[in-house]
Amino acid sequence: MNTIGPRNRPRLVAAGYIGLVTLAALVHEIAGRPESGEGVMILAAWPGSIMLLLFVLYPLDLLTGGTPATEEAGFSLLNPLFQGAGALVNVLIVWSIVSFARHFLAEARRSRIR
Repeated sequence: MNTIGPRNRPRLVAAGYIGLVTLAALVHEIAGRPESGEGVMILAAWPGSIMLLLFVLYPLDLLTGGTPATEEAGFSLLNPLFQGAGALVNVLIVWSIVSFARHFLAEARRSRIR
């Protein structure tokens, strides 16, 4: 029987987080976007969703000369995809911080030896 190694656990946690946020956003969308869940959905993917808006969607809108979009009353998969992308950005932020910390500690140890 295969067991999950210590190197695979963070990947599973990251994939689970992204999947859970996307699934919650999909359920929120299917439920008709009730206002009681808006705050939870914003916090679930924060700050990744904000960074996605500022650095990808707003510049893309400026470059294409898009007009302000009016929100449709029907079902849309854009919100769950946006929330999932925000969760992915959060995972990438955490991964880069951990990688930097590991690199910094390795360099600190190496400089102490010399």
